[in-house]
Amino acid sequence: MCLSIPIRVSKIKDNKAISEFMGKKRAFRIDLVPDIGTGDYALASNGFITKKISDQEAKKIFEIIKSPQSFDGERRRK
Repeated sequence: MCLSIPIRVSKIKDNKAISEFMGKKRAFRIDLVPDIGTGDYALASNGFITKKISDQEAKKIFEIIKSPQSFDGERRRK
């Protein structure tokens, strides 16, 4: 299973979206979502942008990631 991470594109250069996630700069290829632009939010996996998402979706995902309950072993799907 692959995990997609939410990112905000800070720059586009050489067919790659440059972004920052958890304090580290990363570059993701934009071949799968060519209409991505600076300031857009997206999901990225395995070095590629896989899906453009709205500001609201990104905000929800970031809130979940920052929540201490996200990593609580007691909170599992039933």
